[in-house]
Amino acid sequence: MNSYTPSLAEVEIRLAKLERQNRRWKRLGFLFLLIAGSGFVVAQAPRKPTRAAPGPAMPAATYDTLVVQRLELRDKAGKLRGIWRVGDQGSFLELYDAAGKLRAALIVGAEGPSLMLYDTAGKYRAGLGVDPKGPGLLLCDTAGKPRAALVATALGPALVLYDTAGKYRAGLGVEPEGPALLLYDAAGKRRAALSVVAAGPGLLLSDVAGKPRAGLTEGGLWRP
Repeated sequence: MNSYTPSLAEVEIRLAKLERQNRRWKRLGFLFLLIAGSGFVVAQAPRKPTRAAPGPAMPAATYDTLVVQRLELRDKAGKLRGIWRVGDQGSFLELYDAAGKLRAALIVGAEGPSLMLYDTAGKYRAGLGVDPKGPGLLLCDTAGKPRAALVATALGPALVLYDTAGKYRAGLGVEPEGPALLLYDAAGKRRAALSVVAAGPGLLLSDVAGKPRAGLTEGGLWRP
């Protein structure tokens, strides 16, 4: 039976690698949240359109090119149902329901394209985007708070989960060194970390201060 017990230095090295992974995932998740939820919030508050006075009927005509900065779509009742416009932050396509609520927005800005979806109350619920680091998917609850984010970058894919307060609570990802799972408490302290690297699998448990208190590898159990 292998009675090898990892040293404190080995455990701390593995812990440091996990923490670096976690910081990357948190940055990626919040980056996508900023891009999809606030960077293009202008889509949620378009300018109130002015209705032009009816003019004389114009004869039918065909044009090769139509140049505009804003195009509005209205239903038979005159309600605004869509806006296609160009602004300082990029080009926007906004779609509204019969109640006048914004339900979908497609945006192409400096960081890349984004698709944002809203519920019947006008709350931001889901976003799909691609920025220079890679694609990402964000899911929000009925209060508009982020609950899950899935990203894929050059480092690998990662899934981050948030609680009802919008705080980061769990992360699962795969990087070149291997997969890892990180769990956090309500105070944002890491309490458990499970990883599989070239040296083998490892489990690390921490106290309420976030300090490692126990570790388990193929070689045995570690305690400070």
